[in-house]
Amino acid sequence: MLKFLSENKELYSGLKALHNIYWRLVSNSWKLKRKDFGKKRSNFNYSIGIVTYVDRYEKFFKRLLINLVTIFPEVEFVICVNGYYDKKIQHAYLEKIKEFTGKFQNVKVIDFVQPQSLSKLWNLLILNSSNNKIFIFNDDIKIAPWFRSNLERSNILNEEVALINRSWSHFLISKSVIKKIGYFDQRFPAVGNEDQDYECRLVFNNISTKSFTIYGLKNIIFKTTNFSYGKNIKIVNTKYVNANRLFFDSKWNIYNEQVEGSKFVEILDSFVLPKPGMETPIFYDLELLKPNGNIIK
Repeated sequence: MLKFLSENKELYSGLKALHNIYWRLVSNSWKLKRKDFGKKRSNFNYSIGIVTYVDRYEKFFKRLLINLVTIFPEVEFVICVNGYYDKKIQHAYLEKIKEFTGKFQNVKVIDFVQPQSLSKLWNLLILNSSNNKIFIFNDDIKIAPWFRSNLERSNILNEEVALINRSWSHFLISKSVIKKIGYFDQRFPAVGNEDQDYECRLVFNNISTKSFTIYGLKNIIFKTTNFSYGKNIKIVNTKYVNANRLFFDSKWNIYNEQVEGSKFVEILDSFVLPKPGMETPIFYDLELLKPNGNIIK
């Protein structure tokens, strides 16, 4: 299909224009929906987690959280606010985001002044969730008012780990899987490749990662120009930190064809083999996966 569209540029342009019109109409439809600032958690099936940072606060995060809480008013939200290299800007930002999130009854916030790896922040979303299952969403997505109904009737909640629309920008994971596979690897220093690493680990533990097509969610794929980690960070593919790619390459051998002991990993479209001595450590006691009411950092 992608090849067909690439060869028919006029058709592709027309479909893209229709797609953009559709999402403008979706954005306008929120104006007709009464906003809800949440209530005490009464949904014990799943939580929702989001990682965010200063550069996405006004452009994406505020509107996304309002919209999500409006359609998930009784669901627990866990928000990890990443640090930032400019401490003056970060302290002012933390004051604003705490005031904003304080309006919601069902939102729990874990914040940092110093930048943290995305792997660590994902781990903290899971650890601080009161439920076994948690949906983790990027902060640069758009959702439609009917997204929840599509999500819950998709059967994704029957899984222990699953992707939405074949992307780790929005996925379901459970504490049950963490107990089997381990946490996301916090040795990745910044952002990028932690999802590929985890999918490799799932494959080598014979756990398939299903993907569910769920309409009503748009992945914007925001082009990051100002990372939490500094102005002069070397990046690859416009949105990943090169240091993460280098660490991934130190963990896995990648092959175009199958070699002895290797397994095919869909996210990489390649065969992989783990490198000896690079096993992922256990970063937190697994007992901490049992909620106790305390914030874990």
